Amino acid sequence: MGVTYLLVHARLHHITDTTIASMDSHLQLDDMLATERCSHFSVLLLTDGFSWAMSMTQDLAHLHAPWGVALFEVKTSEQNASMTYEQLSQTIATARQLGDALWCVTMVVVSDDPAFLAAIAESSFKSHLLLVQKTKLLVFTRIPLLQLQTLPHLHRTLSRTTSLVAVVDDTLPVSRTKVFSWLPFTDPESLPLQVASWTIDQRLTFTHPPDLFPQKFLRFPHRPHVLVTAEEFVAQVAFTVDDPTAPEGKRLTFGGPAGNITEMLSTIMNFTYTYVRSPDKTWGLLQSDGTWTGILGLITREEVEFTPGPFYIDITRSQWIDFSPFVFMGSYRILAARGRPEVDPWGFLLPLRPKVWVAVLTALLAVCVVMLLLSFCLPTDMHEPRMADTNTFNCVRVLLQEGN
Repeated sequence: MGVTYLLVHARLHHITDTTIASMDSHLQLDDMLATERCSHFSVLLLTDGFSWAMSMTQDLAHLHAPWGVALFEVKTSEQNASMTYEQLSQTIATARQLGDALWCVTMVVVSDDPAFLAAIAESSFKSHLLLVQKTKLLVFTRIPLLQLQTLPHLHRTLSRTTSLVAVVDDTLPVSRTKVFSWLPFTDPESLPLQVASWTIDQRLTFTHPPDLFPQKFLRFPHRPHVLVTAEEFVAQVAFTVDDPTAPEGKRLTFGGPAGNITEMLSTIMNFTYTYVRSPDKTWGLLQSDGTWTGILGLITREEVEFTPGPFYIDITRSQWIDFSPFVFMGSYRILAARGRPEVDPWGFLLPLRPKVWVAVLTALLAVCVVMLLLSFCLPTDMHEPRMADTNTFNCVRVLLQEGN
């Protein structure tokens, strides 16, 4: 693929031109993208300010991203917010299609407008653009951190995805940028984790090990409680166990692969869980209105966090949910009923070739001759009138496996 940069210019009438050159924003972007470990990643760049967009992209050709450039422009207006959101949703949908065609994507959002950031967070989350692990989000903004925490949908998007926010403070003599990561399953009021900072003198420095996007989903520090869904099949059975802490003193659990996988993940990732079954108790089908039933419906509606499956991977499902690596490999066969056995009395002739028949007849003749010669060694009183015929018949009978 040759498409990597998605540039969206959204001009807001209340945004005035400011001096951005001192921020060296293109250097910040390049330093942060340089930490990307994927050798063939792509960048989707969205912004709402023309001046800042020009500063960010003035050295677009030198940015640390290996593949091509795609430019999109969305004109926004305060007079028609619904049209702005609709245009933004269409752009996010295009970015989603672009992201599906690429291997690993970093989406960069540059905005000083709270409403624009909230709309980006909501539309990108609804379109499932950021739900796959290969897609990362990097937000550049000059909005203070405390104000960011009050924006709707932003905390949900940042905490549940591989996301960072770079808060730029250009009120100081030397511009400084702090990079924050929102931990999963935290309260919207809780402060995020600062992972790095940037200045023109020191460039990018890390407060944690040198990984700009920390692996925040490996183990949760606060042991959250999550909802999990599963369904029954041949190797997986649902049953209830006594639990004084559960409603009515009973707790739903699953035996088989689902129970083992969920229990193992809860120990490794440090969380507690409760099973929830779908109302129709099915695995899930895509309806004509774009909604899902069963387990997949619970996941797409965000009523549960995950399911241990097992699920087949197909294109339709991958557009709505994110699959983990393979847990196990199954070997399947196509079965059909066998036909009734038919006895062919001459079937013994089928595997025998002419050379075999010559050898069999030669052996038969040799046995008959030997038995005939041995009969002459018997006493005279034991001779029978038709002994030679009888011996020959017995040899043929044995060959044909006939009884007496």
